[in-house]
Amino acid sequence: MTQTRMRWDELYKPGNLVLCHSAGILGAAIRIAERRLQDSRYAEWNHVAVLDRFVDGEWYIIQAEASGVTDDKKLSSVAPGGNYQIIPLPIGADRMKLLRFVRAQVGDKYSWLSIFSAAFDMWLPDAICLRRGDTWICSGLAAAGLWFAGYEPLMKLNDVYTCTPAEIAQVCTDTPR
Repeated sequence: MTQTRMRWDELYKPGNLVLCHSAGILGAAIRIAERRLQDSRYAEWNHVAVLDRFVDGEWYIIQAEASGVTDDKKLSSVAPGGNYQIIPLPIGADRMKLLRFVRAQVGDKYSWLSIFSAAFDMWLPDAICLRRGDTWICSGLAAAGLWFAGYEPLMKLNDVYTCTPAEIAQVCTDTPR
């Protein structure tokens, strides 16, 4: 993945995406699964979040995590034991619409059913679809936000609700900014 040099004020903007590589066992399992299905250049990412706001010298993110969709975590805490990369929104995505959408999801539950459905899809594509409304996984939240923001290349994903962080990375970094 090519990272272009950007000024701090261009990279750190509300609505930009945060691709994360954490050190835990769940993160490792996600990356292993992503290597099986996607272009392996993008399989280093096991989580995705959205930059939300800068308060008292700290950036806060919106993310779908085990406790649900939250907006109270600092960017500095997003990838324990690992690293993260901030990528700007691709051309064609409306920043304000993306932020409005993901902020409206704060408080929704995490979608464990979507995780299981994505795992089944890896072995039996399109055989089973399990998920509930008003629930999210991290990449599904980012994908739906991008779709709401009018980012058309995302429409080529097979399933916006069970896509992976690697798919988000690929779709958002393989297009011009």
